[in-house]
Amino acid sequence: MVKFDFTIGGIGSFGVMILIAMMFICYCFAIHLIVTWNPHHRPAIPLTASLILSIGPMFALSMEGDGTSSIGEMLEIAFLITSLGAGIIVLWMPVILALVSMQMLRVSRMRPSDDPLIEMLEN
Repeated sequence: MVKFDFTIGGIGSFGVMILIAMMFICYCFAIHLIVTWNPHHRPAIPLTASLILSIGPMFALSMEGDGTSSIGEMLEIAFLITSLGAGIIVLWMPVILALVSMQMLRVSRMRPSDDPLIEMLEN
């Protein structure tokens, strides 16, 4: 098992959680774009960006001191990142659901304006 020090460059545990969750979400988004492939939309730019954001850090973590990387190490890091990413999302789910619920309550209590065009001009 390869061991990593995630505190490189002053990144604490919260920063690592954000990085791992971002990599996991980009990985899931890339899979979503590939599975729902449609000839009428052009997902080349989002697919490229999500693959770079998910595979790039995994490749950087698998680099050895001499600049070489093996497929086995990269797969091991990919499995580590996906399992940690799912765990981090589940860990923060109560906070996310509380924030979403507060936002939904705030929006549902708003009274619609009489004339939406005048409200758009005032804002």
